[in-house]
Amino acid sequence: MDEETVVWSPQGGPQHAFVNCPYFDVLFGGARGGGKSDGCLGEFALHAQEFGSAARGVFMRREMPQADSLIDRSKDIFGPLGWEYGKQDRQWTSPDGAILRFRPMEDDRDAEKYQGQDFTRVYLEELTNWPSPRAPDKMKATLRSARGVWCAFRARSE
Repeated sequence: MDEETVVWSPQGGPQHAFVNCPYFDVLFGGARGGGKSDGCLGEFALHAQEFGSAARGVFMRREMPQADSLIDRSKDIFGPLGWEYGKQDRQWTSPDGAILRFRPMEDDRDAEKYQGQDFTRVYLEELTNWPSPRAPDKMKATLRSARGVWCAFRARSE
């Protein structure tokens, strides 16, 4: 793909502020259809462009069927960039080795399954679907990089 081709860019206003936010912990809220999920996908595309194979992201939903539309939209962004999608493992891999996964996390016991993994971005879709902050808080412990990548926790909610 030509390097000049732009597949995604943030809308002005909240989406632009979100992708440029320097804070570790960000909650992106607003009405349905406001571009929150799209902003998260685009933010990871920009993150992967900057950090290449050191970029490791995960999108979490309480149940995987809730992520179907998100995964469909991700195909519009990552597919044209030459990323490969593994349907079996629900994972995108960029040509230079960045990885973006889609995973379920019903509760804090599920969050424990991810301990020991290293992510540079954690995205929680519909934060208010978790009845307790324990599971989201446990995912923050996975945010680390031995390669000096700036890590961040991103959640979205209506």
